[in-house]
Amino acid sequence: MFKLFKYEIRKTLFAKLVLLALLVIFEGIFLYGYWTGKDSTATLGLSLFLFTFLCGLLAIGIISLVTLHKDMNTRQGYMLFMTPNSTYRILGAKVAENGLSMLGFGAVGLALCLLDFSLIKQELEFITKFLENFGIGLTPTFPNLSALLAYIICDILCSVTTAYLADVISSSLLNGKKGNLVITFALFALLNFGIQKIISLVPASLGIVTVFLIQAAIALALAAVMYIITARLMDQYLSV
Repeated sequence: MFKLFKYEIRKTLFAKLVLLALLVIFEGIFLYGYWTGKDSTATLGLSLFLFTFLCGLLAIGIISLVTLHKDMNTRQGYMLFMTPNSTYRILGAKVAENGLSMLGFGAVGLALCLLDFSLIKQELEFITKFLENFGIGLTPTFPNLSALLAYIICDILCSVTTAYLADVISSSLLNGKKGNLVITFALFALLNFGIQKIISLVPASLGIVTVFLIQAAIALALAAVMYIITARLMDQYLSV
């Protein structure tokens, strides 16, 4: 399992290093603007940093999905399924690598966010409005941001495992059939819609931190369900 995990890390390492490099560059722009008193530069750097941070988490999930798709649809990638490893181990390594990659990227981003926010306490209103542009209404404190990050990571991981399932169905049950891609996308959209509806059932009256943590736990549990179903299908239709 550990060897498979390292293999998955090596396959996607470059793209994730690029994302981290972008974070560092935009953080540098912000700090340069802050220390030189150039407010417009600081605002630009912080905006690009936050945008890259949020989009980077999503990109990590997409990278994992693309990797699985290549493994199932190219000769070189398919050789992975010819190794003496169960599909549960192969898929588990992909899920673990994706989750830990988002966690690591998120931890770096959160630490830099807290640093930036501590420097511009007087401009928290700007940060709050920026987050509202992404549909996130909260005061940027450590508990709030940590709970939000946990929810975002688990939610993306759940969406990724759902996409795994749709992709495996496309490559096995629907392979070669007319309208394959349309059916696959519709299946993913319906499953994801249902999952989001379930997650949204958590009452807001519990408090924003509690809500985020419960939603994260639900998303993680549903991701586990999607993983088991996907691994079962892979074991039945794709293993050699």
